Amino acid sequence: MTTKERILESAIGLFNRFGYVNVRLQYIADEANLSIGNLAYHFKTKEAIFEAIYYNLEKEQKILLTDLRLVPLFENINNHLKDTFRLYQKYSFFYSDTLEIIRSFPKIKKQYREYTKWYIAQIETLIAFNVSRGVFEEGKINDQITALAELYWMVIELWLYQSRIRGVDMILEKDFINTVWSVFLPYLSEVGQTEFMQIGNMDFLK
Repeated sequence: MTTKERILESAIGLFNRFGYVNVRLQYIADEANLSIGNLAYHFKTKEAIFEAIYYNLEKEQKILLTDLRLVPLFENINNHLKDTFRLYQKYSFFYSDTLEIIRSFPKIKKQYREYTKWYIAQIETLIAFNVSRGVFEEGKINDQITALAELYWMVIELWLYQSRIRGVDMILEKDFINTVWSVFLPYLSEVGQTEFMQIGNMDFLK
């Protein structure tokens, strides 16, 4: 691990434990076993550290979604949700305090909004593909693909935030997957219901 990577990993751990606003640059230096001068050589401010973390997060999100878009079958959607949950665990501070954070970073705010539009467009494509192969009932969805894609994004992006607001102590992968799939379940055709059961959905049923 390079010094920069060690700094970012230390910062992520502290942000997750104490929240972004409660962590000082000195805390990050101590966690990374660096002097404040050595840390400042790589990142002059805490804001610069956060920007580097955000770029990494968005990059990882895009890779996951691009992979899913190539073959958006139910099994791959399920695997994508598991991978997304691992991002939740890695970057939980961002998903817990998104609004507060982007308010503090106009540049990130603009980039995050552009990413959100791109994300929703990818989900629209995913839904349209699954309508065309008959696992979603076209009659149930009609012209609601955009609305459904937006709802899917909201559940994905805000699930951790609302769980913490409600005081949920144990953040479990299966609960996340259950909640996200519940967005699509009312629109499944008989073929879709069969495919959904064939992927297990073991995690969903446990």
